[in-house]
Amino acid sequence: MRPKRSAALLGRYRAAWLLSLLALLTACAQLPPAEPEAQGVGERIDRLSDELAGLSAGLEAAREERQALAGNVATLQASLAGVPAMLESMEKFVAAEQTAPAFTPAAACDRADDADGLGDKQVVGRREEVWVEDLQLALPARIDTGAETASLDARNIREFERDGDEWVRFDIVHPGTGEPLTLERPVARVVRILQSTSEEAERRAVIELGIVLGEVRQMAEFTLSDRSHLDFQMLVGRNILKDLMVVDVGQSNIAPYRAPEPPAQ
Repeated sequence: MRPKRSAALLGRYRAAWLLSLLALLTACAQLPPAEPEAQGVGERIDRLSDELAGLSAGLEAAREERQALAGNVATLQASLAGVPAMLESMEKFVAAEQTAPAFTPAAACDRADDADGLGDKQVVGRREEVWVEDLQLALPARIDTGAETASLDARNIREFERDGDEWVRFDIVHPGTGEPLTLERPVARVVRILQSTSEEAERRAVIELGIVLGEVRQMAEFTLSDRSHLDFQMLVGRNILKDLMVVDVGQSNIAPYRAPEPPAQ
């Protein structure tokens, strides 16, 4: 009985082993072949390599484009740096064009009646003779555009009151004989003059006199002061010159006065 039982067990073991081997062979037959999968991995690696190469080329191109852009920005900044100077030059040019006189052909120019631009103004030199109607004589005068008010050489100045008004009496030295000529005139106003040689202001009376200078006759204000230390008995200031006369400092005595005729008796 034991040999038969052993043979049966052995047969079972062989059958089980065969079944196991058959199952293993069936499982191996279902697996994909190794060589095709290896080829797919290689293709993916090649594809990734190509993509990396493309990315590297793109990065290089981007780097070059950035460098070119930086160069363009530097060029633009250099160009903009010159814009303020160019604008300033254009503004000056426009201003000059606006202020420049319009060009007129010589053939279209007409001779103006006032060719020298003086109109009816009297031309006087730096020194002139001024006719004083109250004295009926001429006094030497210096023309001074820097003086606001004319001044007259007066000696023995004495102020007094007449009919409630302020008057002044003074002497004028005759330029030819040296004889003192006395005049009395009402005081138009009083001014205070601060001299460089004194800390206190000097009080001066202002009077009106009728004068003739060239062809111009007018009533003008004069401050009275002792001018004995000066060369001229009269100083003609802007109050006489304004709007009526033009001074040619390069000449003297170019405006001879014409003394008005005395009224008929």
